[in-house]
Amino acid sequence: MDQHLEVSRMRIRTMKELTLADQGEFCYTISASNEPRLRIEPGETVRIETEDTTSGQIKKEGDVRDRKKVPYANPQSGPIYVNGAKDGDTLAVKIEDIRPLTDRGITRIVSFWYASSQNTSLIHKFLDVEGIVPDKARICKIRDSTVYFDRFALPYRPMIGTVGTANPVETRLSAQISDCGGNMDIPEVTTGATLYLPVRVEGALLHLGDVHAIQGDGELAGSGVEIPSSTTLTIDVIREEGQQAARQARIENNDAIYSIATTKEGRGLEDAIHLAYLDLVMWIERKYSVDRWLAFELVSLTAKIRLGNLWAVAVGMPRKYLEIGK
Repeated sequence: MDQHLEVSRMRIRTMKELTLADQGEFCYTISASNEPRLRIEPGETVRIETEDTTSGQIKKEGDVRDRKKVPYANPQSGPIYVNGAKDGDTLAVKIEDIRPLTDRGITRIVSFWYASSQNTSLIHKFLDVEGIVPDKARICKIRDSTVYFDRFALPYRPMIGTVGTANPVETRLSAQISDCGGNMDIPEVTTGATLYLPVRVEGALLHLGDVHAIQGDGELAGSGVEIPSSTTLTIDVIREEGQQAARQARIENNDAIYSIATTKEGRGLEDAIHLAYLDLVMWIERKYSVDRWLAFELVSLTAKIRLGNLWAVAVGMPRKYLEIGK
């Protein structure tokens, strides 16, 4: 037997898993007080099952959320405790694969997304409608790498909507965001990418869920095509000192590097965009030994922006220019 094939099979057999049955109760917060559901060594590849954002309550046309039973959205699998990870480290999460657990997903216009008077008035003004925004789930079949939304055939482009590490002084709902990740809904958090997250507590405590079969920039309706998933990750720890460590989430794939910034109290989307630009400049300086002011101008000439759910933004730089300049 081919030696490489045998090694590959051994890895498959020994891969750690966290299934929906193993998970038990989901986490609806990202918190240092959540008990780990899985413990791994740095560098291990794991398969994690996640439930959809409705906690599996909507399976067919006509089903509705029972908020008395499950008041919150975005159930999280985990947390995953990474042995040896400590405050000041960076967690590197390579997304190997994202597959739907069923042959369908759901999408809808989320009513609370437009609960603020500002959002509601904008809809009424520009779409020339009155009354409430319709909130009805649509079932989307998924087959042969295609997502069937109404009469439209869309590509299967899976991504993880919510993923983050815990903060020792902050418990946040899984629908919220912070510099340690959370409900970012950045489409670039997808297969083949590596997500870098700050470690603030022992073991990092990685939470993830809210997987989408497809989602556009901005997530206008408040929903992608929400699916339960089987997601395979390789999780490692990078030990960096001081300014070298990631202070906010970052993404790297074959084509580009991205810095992610989020809104929060006192920080609007415009400020988050500026922060993502500046963190990207500093990352380029350290990673590629480019003078920061040269990097500042280079980013100005070549950067691109991916928008998450209107509260998170990723500013990216094509790697091909950086590789040429090495």
